[in-house]
Amino acid sequence: MDYALQNMDVGLVLLDGARRVLALNPAAVRLLGDRAAGLVGAYLHDLHPPSHRAKVELLLAAAGDPSAPASACSMMVALPGRVLVVKATALAPAAALAEGSAVTALMLMEAARPASADAPAVPGPPPGQPPAGSPAEPLVKLPVEKGQGIVLLDPADAVYLQADGHYTTVHTADGAFFCGLPLSELEARLDARSFVRTHRGYIVNLRHARAVERQDGRAAFVMAAPGAPRVPVSRNRADALKKRLAL
Repeated sequence: MDYALQNMDVGLVLLDGARRVLALNPAAVRLLGDRAAGLVGAYLHDLHPPSHRAKVELLLAAAGDPSAPASACSMMVALPGRVLVVKATALAPAAALAEGSAVTALMLMEAARPASADAPAVPGPPPGQPPAGSPAEPLVKLPVEKGQGIVLLDPADAVYLQADGHYTTVHTADGAFFCGLPLSELEARLDARSFVRTHRGYIVNLRHARAVERQDGRAAFVMAAPGAPRVPVSRNRADALKKRLAL
């Protein structure tokens, strides 16, 4: 345990009172990978879809409340190939900032992975990047957020996936869940025999497709889920899907 703590990469992201990113330490850049580019000066809420901003605001509000429990000041974030624990805490205003300006620190730590206690760490590729020339690693589980933690869904339970900014909403028969992975990565890592991109903003699990309907010259999949949701098919993908389904 002591060895693991000594070797833990702890990222640090500083926010000003307007929720704007002031600075990142090198560990945060390593943990965030490509997502770290252009973060300085960005507003934190602009980095999250509208459906997720209320949860982020609750986290930041708890960081400034001395009576808030530790669990309220932390959350789990799923990134490609890893899950991060984010802990927030309020800091006294720095002298370099305007008087009275609040500062919040976000500490980023990678969730522990099971490993042999005697085995030394083996250097791998940079965070979020597979070895050069290797195919995308298949997803065995879909990491989605529920409450204060991460739930691992069986991909077969996903009826369809919908782009939500840089993130994805996973629709199931039991409801919709936030996933921190972009739709493009999910397309590359999910089983192509079942999951098909029907539109720039949608992926359908063909195992849950009930019918194909056409209305006003546009096609849509009717899904076998409560409310029989319809998922659009873009015109530039329609021919390939017809051949796929022998229509």
